[in-house]
Amino acid sequence: MADYKSLVWDGLLELSAYVPGKPVKELQRELGIEKVIKLASNENPYGASPKATAALKEYEKEITRYPIGDSFYLRNEIAKFHNVDIDNIVCGAGSDEIIQLLYMAFLSTDTHVIAPSPSFSEYELLARSLKSSCRWVETNKDFSINFDNILNAVNNETRFIMLANPNNPTGTLFGEKAFTDFMDRLSPDVLVVLDEAYIEFAEGEYPDAFMLMKKYNNLMTMRTFSKAYGLASIRCGYLAADKECISLINRVRPPFNVNSAAQIICAEAVKDQEHIKKIVALNKAGKEYIYKEITAMGLEYVKTDTNFMLIKVGDGRKVFDDLLKEGVIVRFLGGSRLKEYIRVSIGLDEENKTFISALKKVLNN
Repeated sequence: MADYKSLVWDGLLELSAYVPGKPVKELQRELGIEKVIKLASNENPYGASPKATAALKEYEKEITRYPIGDSFYLRNEIAKFHNVDIDNIVCGAGSDEIIQLLYMAFLSTDTHVIAPSPSFSEYELLARSLKSSCRWVETNKDFSINFDNILNAVNNETRFIMLANPNNPTGTLFGEKAFTDFMDRLSPDVLVVLDEAYIEFAEGEYPDAFMLMKKYNNLMTMRTFSKAYGLASIRCGYLAADKECISLINRVRPPFNVNSAAQIICAEAVKDQEHIKKIVALNKAGKEYIYKEITAMGLEYVKTDTNFMLIKVGDGRKVFDDLLKEGVIVRFLGGSRLKEYIRVSIGLDEENKTFISALKKVLNN
């Protein structure tokens, strides 16, 4: 019999597989409850653009064919929307694949990634899967990014700095001046990735990545169709960067990496920015409702520029478990800095009210 554990590369056994949440129907069966609401994955509960979903009919015509290898028509719509050249864009199966492609092209065993902590765990997991590493730099007490600390952590082996703006899981946002001051002091050989998965929800001032890329050719930005666009199951995102950077990434990008349904639907979604405005307005209303309710409950929270928020509840694990018994799925992130928090996605009005009612119940028990 093959001893598979002895055959993998050094370090693989130190990694843990991603553990997805149980399907809602399975939780209903296990807990014996009829209604379960999921507020754990920062999804758009309001729906995708009707114009985008109508494009599924076009996908039926393409189902027996391979996708367009370079997502030409989707990249063309994205490029027009951001007023850049099509060769500044590469598409991938969500932000995860974009990060993976970046790392495959530029990261090596003797270079590393830097990211603020807490932030998106995939920055580390994907680096380690390529036998590299991610060095986490603590954020400030209020979870804002400390750019001085990041600069102090940079050395000759630093290849990437990953900056989620707004940040996940904190919802915090940084502005342009602090960012450009940071970029002016950073070596141009260090690649800076702005992960703007939630940027459509941002209410505060933030860097204009597409303008700043004209000044800093080591700067790039990732966007996704999974959040505000409401197309999470489609698995599609994109990177905008210097043309030479994109050209090098394409050398490691698998052909047909973005399926035809994603290409067709997302191309239509980009055109419907009126729908995005509606989604953002609905999200803001839901956020303000939760702000008001948890303030009345005497709870602390982190002001957010996203479609989710951190709420300080004391014993985060216990509150998570107790809410689950009430049919409300939120997210417990753990770790030394987040063990007192839960992260909750902004849901539909009814879902938000159910969450607040359940939270009051579990905290008063």
